Amino acid sequence: MKNESEVCEGYCGVTCIDGHCPKANAEEYAERGMDVICACQECIYYKGCEDCFLYDSEYCVLIRKEKKK
Repeated sequence: MKNESEVCEGYCGVTCIDGHCPKANAEEYAERGMDVICACQECIYYKGCEDCFLYDSEYCVLIRKEKKK
């Protein structure tokens, strides 16, 4: 599991938006006897900036933090 400082609070990866998010589908996963996650920090699909839809845009949390400095 990744610690909180390694997980972007505004992360929006491919799996978050393509209908396969393990957190969003927790009920279905539980019905099928699959592992259920309760937090994005536990997601095996988390890749950080590498696949974040918001990376390098005006909505990127990291860029907004840098601009405030």
